[in-house]
Amino acid sequence: MKKALYFILVMLMSVIIISCKGSDIKKQSNEKQEDKFNSKIATQTVKNYLEAISKGDINTAKKLSVEKMRDKSLEFISPDIDISGYSLEDFNELKESLVIKAKVSRVSNVDSRANLDTYNIKVIKEDTDEYKISDINVMTEKEAFYEDDEIRIRNKDNVKTNLLIDKSGIPQYGFSKNDKGNMIKISVPKTNFGTIAFSFSGDRIAITTYDKDSFVSIVKLDDSLMVQGEGSSEQTDGEGGGNKDSNKVKVREIPVGKEIISLDILKDTMIKKLCFSLDEKYFMTQYEVRDKGTGVRVYNVDKGDLLDIDLEKEFPIEEFNVTFYSFDKDGMIFDVSAKESKDREKEGRWKIEFKDMKLIKM
Repeated sequence: MKKALYFILVMLMSVIIISCKGSDIKKQSNEKQEDKFNSKIATQTVKNYLEAISKGDINTAKKLSVEKMRDKSLEFISPDIDISGYSLEDFNELKESLVIKAKVSRVSNVDSRANLDTYNIKVIKEDTDEYKISDINVMTEKEAFYEDDEIRIRNKDNVKTNLLIDKSGIPQYGFSKNDKGNMIKISVPKTNFGTIAFSFSGDRIAITTYDKDSFVSIVKLDDSLMVQGEGSSEQTDGEGGGNKDSNKVKVREIPVGKEIISLDILKDTMIKKLCFSLDEKYFMTQYEVRDKGTGVRVYNVDKGDLLDIDLEKEFPIEEFNVTFYSFDKDGMIFDVSAKESKDREKEGRWKIEFKDMKLIKM
């Protein structure tokens, strides 16, 4: 009997000791897990930072940066060329940090100018366990700008620029998406070039022109022409003895825009913002109707059609202002504000989910 009790006591003690050791091991494992660099938190930190500088939120950008980066963050917030969107392209996880490559589309709000930049952003974990932006390197991939009645494009740091498109490349006639059956051709407004914006791959650029109405289109680019250095040249006509300068003939420059997709003509509007979705299958146009308000249209890039979800029907411009917020991997996020108190229930942040083409309130 005593032997049996002794055996039971020994077994109980063994179980208790093993349990305690197991608990200690689990605790140590959890502590190590907490100390480990978390790439998901680091990635979200980069997203929050890019959102902050795209919205001009200086305080948030500073809070998300290490001390030496806080003043540098101000350099990325420009009063005249906004970040319209960004796409996280590549992730390089190191032992105690994460470097993310992001493509950033910047659009001028004062003239026809656009940049496609690559941001290499480094995130570290501080002793306080906070994740902070510790370094950013920016390289311009492409820039487009208005000059002498045409849009020109520069690739990276090239001194040479190329013709992207001039007004002769803009169609003479087109259709408004308000004309459901494409029954009535109308003149394309092209007195002035308006807002322009690159896709994240740099293979496409959105071009707008306007007078009292606005025209929006997407131009596919032929980078091979930029590599070959095609450009304008001059030939001399006539034989020796004459004034050669007076006989110079300018040969028309070959544009690097190889195809233009006409999307829409919007009556009595001004295009304010443009942005491609992350997969470049969809395209957003934010516009302002004179004396009415702000609205958003979303197009299928390949087909040039509007989405089946009619935001103008859901949120009539007489009652609501609709403004673009951002694209994420599976949809477009936008904000709605009501003009009258009776419509407040529709106010807030909404999302179009592209997979099911559903409209949801966030």
